[in-house]
Amino acid sequence: MILREIMSKTVENVDNSMSPRLAETETKISYLMKDIDDLSEIVTKQGRELEKLTKQVSFLMQKENERDDLSGIVLGDKPPHW
Repeated sequence: MILREIMSKTVENVDNSMSPRLAETETKISYLMKDIDDLSEIVTKQGRELEKLTKQVSFLMQKENERDDLSGIVLGDKPPHW
């Protein structure tokens, strides 16, 4: 009987001492999960922006190539002072 009481009190003491630590750990984890969600959203947004900018650069390069083709001046035919 005495052993059972000692074991019961020991378990209570362990539970009581771990409770604040457990709560603190859970709080930290919840903040970290929020940070991960925020960063994931930022990365997704940057990915979309990168795709948009890549398309714009491609479009501008195509327009520049078309402009060069329409000018009729071949690079080797340009006057020396250019």
